[in-house]
Amino acid sequence: MNLIKVCDLSEIPNGNTKKFEINDEEITICNINNQIFAINDNCSHDEASLQEGFIDGYEIECPMHGAKFDIRTGEVTCLPAVSPIKTYNIKINNGAIELEI
Repeated sequence: MNLIKVCDLSEIPNGNTKKFEINDEEITICNINNQIFAINDNCSHDEASLQEGFIDGYEIECPMHGAKFDIRTGEVTCLPAVSPIKTYNIKINNGAIELEI
């Protein structure tokens, strides 16, 4: 297991998201209810940026066609997407968000 420091926890306040490019992948970090999650930024339906989407609870909605995903698991919660998105393990270490690859 390799951990890569992405940013400081303070850079993503509760209720916000931030996109990063890590190892040629676009990854969105989400701070929901002071819990940190990491998802692949591209919608599995039409590759729109999920970071631009609307968050409601633990769901993120694609801004292009309205597909929804659970940010905890990557599972589809609303069509038109049928394939889940990739999620990543996160560790918080001394105030830093680290991504497991």
